[in-house]
Amino acid sequence: MRDDNEAKNDRTNSEGLTENLTENLTDNLTTQQTRRNRKQRVIRYLILVMGVLIVAAVFLVYYIKSNIDDMIIPHNIVVDSESEIYREVDAAPIPDEEDPDLYFLIMGLDYRGEHNALLTDSLMILHIIPQIETVKLLSIPRDLLVENTSGHSVKINALFSEGYTLYKKKAEQDPSILTGDTIQLGTKTLDKAVLSGAIANTRGKLEELLDIDIDNTVLVNFNTVVSLVDEVGGIEIDVKRSMKYRPTNLYLEPGLQVLMGEDALGYARFREDDRGSRYFASDFERGKQQQEVVKALAEQIFSWQNSGKVLTLLKIVSENIQTDMDYSTMYSMITKYYNVFNSHSFLSIPFPEHYSQDGDVVIPADALSNLQRAFKSVEIEQSVE
Repeated sequence: MRDDNEAKNDRTNSEGLTENLTENLTDNLTTQQTRRNRKQRVIRYLILVMGVLIVAAVFLVYYIKSNIDDMIIPHNIVVDSESEIYREVDAAPIPDEEDPDLYFLIMGLDYRGEHNALLTDSLMILHIIPQIETVKLLSIPRDLLVENTSGHSVKINALFSEGYTLYKKKAEQDPSILTGDTIQLGTKTLDKAVLSGAIANTRGKLEELLDIDIDNTVLVNFNTVVSLVDEVGGIEIDVKRSMKYRPTNLYLEPGLQVLMGEDALGYARFREDDRGSRYFASDFERGKQQQEVVKALAEQIFSWQNSGKVLTLLKIVSENIQTDMDYSTMYSMITKYYNVFNSHSFLSIPFPEHYSQDGDVVIPADALSNLQRAFKSVEIEQSVE
């Protein structure tokens, strides 16, 4: 009887041990399976995240490039009405270490809504000098008298319209020069090749005047200023005088203040005043005001508080400017110089203030020579006589 009980206990213990081993083995298998499932889920999640990031990166690159592509026009055309020579100028080479300074022309044109006079409202040339981390700003008076392609004395702001007429005529004679890509300037629709010819007419005269080679040109719609200033939260300007001009709803009193987009544009363009000619600003004062706006806007854009707005700022710029700088040059300049300049890099070079007996803006030979030296120098000079 005892032997039977012992045998029974042995069987029970054996069965219990087997059950425990089975349970442990099952638990281990379950744990391993759970770990495998968890690992697979993590891998799938990581693959999904990487996929989303790759798609986002591709979209971002496409977005940036497509926006930049919209800005690009053919490199400027040389227009000669007498010899009827129309040729495309070779694209400016990317500067090397031996010749790093650059000249940029910024042309402000009011082509919002019904504006279609095709007169440049502002002309500013930038001499970019990485060696001394400086950008020299020179505003050209819009009423400066120059000689046009026909040998007549005209205001420099009329050269854009003249170039448009010349190249439009050439395009009618030879449609093969057209690109098929158009831009709307007010009520006018221009092929980008015609636009390039219009720009070239002003650019060539400025190169001749200052004895420089302009590397690239940027045509700016005034909406650019309004939208950029609003996007960065306004710019701080020390207004020097009372300004009242009903057509642009500009009503400013002297003092340090933050201007939003429309007021910033009105301040940059201010010349006439509702109260009469004794309140008018000269072309030279206007140039200084434009440079103040450029510097203040640059300070805001360079600031950390706007570092997260790159894509928005890019969209604003791409919708409102045209340039002959190609994609590779833009990329090269950004990667090469993005850490070189800041809001303190800008230096204003004054345009000598001289008038003819009839009150037109002119520049005598000696004053022009001094201006050329100060602007072209890769060093900082204190003043221009």
